[in-house]
Amino acid sequence: MLDPNPSSFPELNHLNDLLDLTWGSEVNEIMDSQLLSPLRDFLKRPGKKIRGKMVEIGFELASGKDLSKRTPFENQTLERASELLEFLHSASLIIDDIQDNSEERRGEPTVHRKYGMPLALNAGNWLYFWPLQNVETWGVSDSVRLNVYRICHRGLLRAHFGQALDVGLNIFETPQNKMKATCLASLELKSGALMAMALALGVVLGEGTQDLELKCQKFGHAFGIALQMFDDSGNASIAGPKQFEDLKLKRPSWLVATAAEALSLQEFGEFADAVGELPQTMRIQKVLEKYALIEKARNEAKQYLSHALGILDEDCFQNREKPVQRIYELADLLVRAYV
Repeated sequence: MLDPNPSSFPELNHLNDLLDLTWGSEVNEIMDSQLLSPLRDFLKRPGKKIRGKMVEIGFELASGKDLSKRTPFENQTLERASELLEFLHSASLIIDDIQDNSEERRGEPTVHRKYGMPLALNAGNWLYFWPLQNVETWGVSDSVRLNVYRICHRGLLRAHFGQALDVGLNIFETPQNKMKATCLASLELKSGALMAMALALGVVLGEGTQDLELKCQKFGHAFGIALQMFDDSGNASIAGPKQFEDLKLKRPSWLVATAAEALSLQEFGEFADAVGELPQTMRIQKVLEKYALIEKARNEAKQYLSHALGILDEDCFQNREKPVQRIYELADLLVRAYV
């Protein structure tokens, strides 16, 4: 879980300094109840914190320093950078849940279900800005701080392009021969962009080379795509509120990409008709089993993950055995969690 503390997340007694309001003391409790308290509730829910781990790995790739060699200041900076990624990711989840009208997130009602859509929308948007405001307090050099802003701005920009594909498109209105590329673009701009951002942040905090940053971003994109492939495949096979959510909403997903590539025009029409019967699931489950689509999706996800891990064989990752091994261990752990 993410446990916000006064140094990283504003508390009631910090609002006067933060907002500089003439009558701030009169509205602090209202501000807290309408914005900060719902976010504290959401941020304390358990999550995998994958991106925080990737920040640490990026730092170790750049600096050669594992936990035993890092200074207290470096540990603190990495903790704040990891928290920044988790805050940004949490913001995207809150907004995504609104756009998908999801009922549950991390075992509890989504923020908009629990607190209402207007409050959730404002809180999610606010959470995009707060962690970047906090970078000023990290104590890093001007050049490092500028690079942090650059990486975050590019990542957020790309993620919002990906979200435009996700929420603005009925994937079943896309020509079948363009579906896979469209779905992969959505996966890369959302899941891939955030993973690439995490690794790149670690590299710039470790003052690594530009070449290493670019190669880490290349790997991060591929790794994030592969993990989302496994996630999409798992969501289709496990009963619960998230099962078939992307299909119901006719959003780009790895399962749609797999069906579009594996099935003939007639067979894909059968798949699309079954999707049209959701939330009734009997027909889609029969079609998925008939054409072994979940198995095909997982097998190709394994191939894509192998491709992503192959990037670690490039020259810039040589002589960095420990952080590379951590990536392999993390990949194995996550794949097991998604299957």
